[in-house]
Amino acid sequence: MMEDCPNNCPIIDPSRTKSCRCACWTRGLTMEHEADDRGVNLKICAAFSGVKSFPFKKMIFQFWRPRAEGGRLVLECYRNPHAVSLFDRLLGGQYRSLCTKYRYSIDDPNSNPNPPWIISAGGPVATAFLNRYPEVVLDLSVHRGSPLVDCGLDCDLACGVMLPVFDDKSSCVGVIECSMKNPAFLLPVFNELRRGLERQGLTIYHFQASWPYRANIPGDFEAAKTEIEKGLEIACESHDLTLGQVWISYTQREHIRLVKLSRYFVDFDDNPLKHFYDKFDVISGEGLAWKTLATHQPHLCRNIYKLSDNSGVLALISANTRSSCFVICLRSTHTGELDYVFEFFWPCCHNHSVLSETLLLTLRKYLPSFKFASGEQLGDEFTFIDVENPSSNLEDQEDDLAILAAYRNEGSLFYLPRSSTFEDLMLKLHKEFELDPARTHTVEYEVSPGKWSSLVCLESCRRTEDMGVVKLRVRPDGIEVGWLWRDNC
Repeated sequence: MMEDCPNNCPIIDPSRTKSCRCACWTRGLTMEHEADDRGVNLKICAAFSGVKSFPFKKMIFQFWRPRAEGGRLVLECYRNPHAVSLFDRLLGGQYRSLCTKYRYSIDDPNSNPNPPWIISAGGPVATAFLNRYPEVVLDLSVHRGSPLVDCGLDCDLACGVMLPVFDDKSSCVGVIECSMKNPAFLLPVFNELRRGLERQGLTIYHFQASWPYRANIPGDFEAAKTEIEKGLEIACESHDLTLGQVWISYTQREHIRLVKLSRYFVDFDDNPLKHFYDKFDVISGEGLAWKTLATHQPHLCRNIYKLSDNSGVLALISANTRSSCFVICLRSTHTGELDYVFEFFWPCCHNHSVLSETLLLTLRKYLPSFKFASGEQLGDEFTFIDVENPSSNLEDQEDDLAILAAYRNEGSLFYLPRSSTFEDLMLKLHKEFELDPARTHTVEYEVSPGKWSSLVCLESCRRTEDMGVVKLRVRPDGIEVGWLWRDNC
């Protein structure tokens, strides 16, 4: 039996709703679109309802579909599925209502001028559709000026991920917008949505099955590739690296991509890096790999979480894991001037100076035909770009303590210096969650999965293995009155 949500939309399969959220859409489609749209909308709704591990507090999902409207091609979310907390009146009312009144133009920018309700200046949703590639926004304020972005900021949204959705015919049927307040939820929600869509026969990845990039590679490509595969395995195993991979550039339909040529990673099933790199064999012009290819200069990032200008899908990793990244651009005598981008990841606790130097010596031994694209030999003295501190050297800095804290249905991922005291932690928690200073609060840390213990000093925390963070939860002492959020409807 159908029920109605506060937005006058029928709830699809209300038995699957949780934590007072709803996944729904309005009817009233034309007959020519009814059968196709209903099937896709049912699948999208099921995927939205399946994201149950994280609360929808300050989070909204919307499905934007392409339409022909007045001789133009646009993306609209009106009449399409969305999901939001029933108690969030700003997102469920103000933001959602405004989104249904606007369209994103996906037409030729040189075509006739668009009316005011069609956004012509692009935006993450339109970009994801046009590029057929996920778009991640870590800071929504950089897009300020768009009516929907300004409204989202007023409703306390801060970041989001836009996912193109493909059916079994590899056609892009639309884009899922997932906007939220806290970037700590980006990667977990991304993974749950991906799995939910796959269960419905949909996917967010669309790559040509066999790209003919090898036809454009001169010389003995197989000899170079054999060296790379052996070199990556030995380098990763001998230096305890999390992941090593190699990219080459490829141009298709005027779009330049980086295509993954080879990779090697240690068994790290719970590491966020694996969830990403298992799927993405092609990336757009983003991240350190792209910068290294463009400049031929080695790049080092001590902690990709702090990489301020990271963009695109790579931002999903940087928002949720603490790893160092070292990227170099090499050429092989087997293939002339073809550039190979080598990308290495390792835990932040490693010594960057020693590791980078010994890594290059190992590569020099097992990649005899390779040298830097700029001409220098591997292992020789070299300069690099420290992306977050260009004037620094490789001396290690103090390693911070990563903390994932939860209070009610809000979460926050932040860092504290290891020298911090318990009082420093409480000050940070009060600031992050705006705790009532007139009340006392108990802080607990996760000793093991599902087992929690009271925290009295930071030294008693145990670093969890799955995300490399200390997991905390904050509970107000005493009895609360008037709190509406419920775990079970």
